[in-house]
Amino acid sequence: MKVSAGRWPSLGFVAVCATCFLVAAFFVWGFSTPYLDRVWTLHHELKIGKLKRLKAGDRALLEDCMARYPRLARALLDGKQIGLVSAHSDGWIATPTATILRTEKAGRYRALGLDIQTPKDLLPYHIVVRGRGWVERLEVTKQGVLKVDLPDTPVAPEVIEVRMKGRSFEPDPSVLGIRVRFEEKP
Repeated sequence: MKVSAGRWPSLGFVAVCATCFLVAAFFVWGFSTPYLDRVWTLHHELKIGKLKRLKAGDRALLEDCMARYPRLARALLDGKQIGLVSAHSDGWIATPTATILRTEKAGRYRALGLDIQTPKDLLPYHIVVRGRGWVERLEVTKQGVLKVDLPDTPVAPEVIEVRMKGRSFEPDPSVLGIRVRFEEKP
């Protein structure tokens, strides 16, 4: 039996292969988590303290979704323009990294006030405040209030991270002793 080297597969074979590929692609797409569902999960894990800090990919996803859906950031903040979304009690943070959302309409809030009441035996340490395109490093040597000036309001909502560095801090507000406040411009 002689087989021709230039023979193409039949149209039926190509159709079966294409159908199998499309079915597999449909199931891969169907089992993936929608972006807004992932944002909802991140938001609630931050609020209850299960998620201590956003990974770079989660941070990018959150900022991308807030840029795509203009009302999302205010919905996550219960209608406010700026606020903590990580675990806290009246601004007293419950994890060594606090996550803040700031919308493009938060122009009247020009600074973060950090009320430092960390126990003296845990001093000194550093606080790094990071937003989109800016970083502020503070050295905490004593109890008191530190002020971090915020840059101009962003075009799209941004994620701001306040992170304690230098010690192995327990996720306990009485040990951390930092209250975050949002100060308005005069």
